[in-house]
Amino acid sequence: MSAAELTALAADRHPWDWYVDESWCTEALIATIGFDAFKGQLIHDPCCGRGTIPQVFATFGFEVSGGDVEDRRGAYGFHVDDWAFAIRDFYLSPPKRSDRPTSIAFNPPYSTQDGCVVTALSSMMVSRALRVATHKVCALVPSKWLHSDERYRLFERKMPSDVIHLMERPSMPPGHLIPALGDDAFGNGKADYSWVMFDNRAVTAPGETRTHFVKPRDAVFKAAGRGR
Repeated sequence: MSAAELTALAADRHPWDWYVDESWCTEALIATIGFDAFKGQLIHDPCCGRGTIPQVFATFGFEVSGGDVEDRRGAYGFHVDDWAFAIRDFYLSPPKRSDRPTSIAFNPPYSTQDGCVVTALSSMMVSRALRVATHKVCALVPSKWLHSDERYRLFERKMPSDVIHLMERPSMPPGHLIPALGDDAFGNGKADYSWVMFDNRAVTAPGETRTHFVKPRDAVFKAAGRGR
C-alpha cells in the first residue's frame, strides 16, 4: 500500500505508532504454536489498539484483557466482545507481575510515543513485557527487528524460544489514516513481519530458537478477511 505502512515518511506516522494489524496474523500465531501453549493463561495485550489480538484469542475461548493509552477498541467497525480493558501507558507505567498465569501478545510501538521518537522503544517494550508476563511474550514486529546491536543485547538477556515468519506480508496502516485510505487501507503489505516469542518458564540456549514459516493465504481468504 502507498503511504500507510511502517515504511512511510515520518509525517504519515501515528503519534503513538498505532498500526492496525489484521486478525489473520494472530490466528497464524495460535495455529503455529498451538492452543496448549496458552492453556490456562490470561492473554493480555498492553497496546491493544482496536482490540484485534485479544479479540482473536477471546474468539478461541481464552480469557483476555487489554490496555492502551486511549480506548480505540472497535475502531472502523471491528467487532469487540466485553473483555477487561484499562487506560495505561505501558511504556511509562507497566503493571507489576501478576500471581496468575499470564502471557502477553502484542504489536508494540516501534519508535514513537506521543509524537516523540524514543530510542530503542520496541526493545524496551518487550523487556517490560518480560517482567510482567509469567509465561510467554509474543511480539508482532517487522522482520528486520531481529537484526541490530540493540536486539543482540536483548537476546543475550533472554533468547527467543520461537520466531514465526509470516510469509504473506501483512498490511498494517496507521490507524489515523484508515478513513482517508478507504478501500486501499488494507492492500498489499510493504514490510515483512514476524512473531518473536519468549518463554519465561524455560531457558532457550543459543541455537535452540525454533523457526516457523507461515504459508500465505489463498486469494479467497485474503479477500474475505481484508481489514478484519
